Amino acid sequence: MTLNTIVIRVSAAIILLTGCLLYIAQSGILQRLGGANAATDTALEETHSSSSRASLNGLMIPEIAQTADVRLPSAAVPVSPEAMVVPASFTREIIEVADIPMTETTPLSDLGLPCTISVSAAAMPAAVVALDVMAPCRGNTEVSIRHSGLSLTAETDALGLLTLDIPAFETPAFFEVGFADGTEETALVDLPDLGGFDRIGLAWIGNMDLELHAMEFGARFGEEGHVWQAAPSHADAAIAGTGGFLTILNAGDSFAQIYTLPRATLREGESVRLSIDAPVTPANCTQTVLARTLRAEGAGPVDVTELSFRVPPCDAVGDVLVLQNLLDDLRLASN
Repeated sequence: MTLNTIVIRVSAAIILLTGCLLYIAQSGILQRLGGANAATDTALEETHSSSSRASLNGLMIPEIAQTADVRLPSAAVPVSPEAMVVPASFTREIIEVADIPMTETTPLSDLGLPCTISVSAAAMPAAVVALDVMAPCRGNTEVSIRHSGLSLTAETDALGLLTLDIPAFETPAFFEVGFADGTEETALVDLPDLGGFDRIGLAWIGNMDLELHAMEFGARFGEEGHVWQAAPSHADAAIAGTGGFLTILNAGDSFAQIYTLPRATLREGESVRLSIDAPVTPANCTQTVLARTLRAEGAGPVDVTELSFRVPPCDAVGDVLVLQNLLDDLRLASN
């Protein structure tokens, strides 16, 4: 999760807690509680001795606790001391989010946040973009995302937030974010390291269970160097220059698998063999698959190819349809 997303969620929690405290103050709960306590003290003073009054000091008065029903995600692994250092800009960003200018006519969400849609894109290692969408008044709402021929459909959470890490195909990387009512926002981010990577994407609509396979440097199925959804590797491998990695995006009814390879790993005479498999399942048998491939090498132009094919009949469930010759292998480009 990016710092922007954490800031947004912390700000929402602060605003909700502030609203609860204001409600308590304005509703007179504290005043009524104080008045009741005063009346109790007076009655006790009139009917009890000084020893009885002494026992009043041990009387347990119930406390009223107000908590915000907002939970921040906790880390799945212990946080290192370095990671616990709060950036100097953290407090400043919270203030900027919480102090969005508002007028009397500005519509507000249930948390008191202005119903303004904001989209931000931040460059991450291996030419990946952290895309953050904040739409406080559009919780659990469908969002369409478009970038260089890649189209995804996702959904905001209950707070109206959406965060996706998307491998980019061009720089500057341009993203379009749209809602069903026609509202659209855009974001643009530079990726200076994109030229060091080759990128192959496979995208499709519906539960078609397609698979993108990359056999690195002579690897066979299931061996080390076979990168696919069951062994996607990680961006750390690409950053270290030891191999590629696969990013899997399952957003709503749209799916994408994107393979990234650092160009520095390609040597003369070696290659990465690419293929697309379509296992026949009860969900996709006899169905027509609409898909597309996206290819960008070293920040070059993006090549988009449309695919359409029919999955075999349901009596072939369990078989695998191998789509050959659709993707050229990745090789060291000749000078």
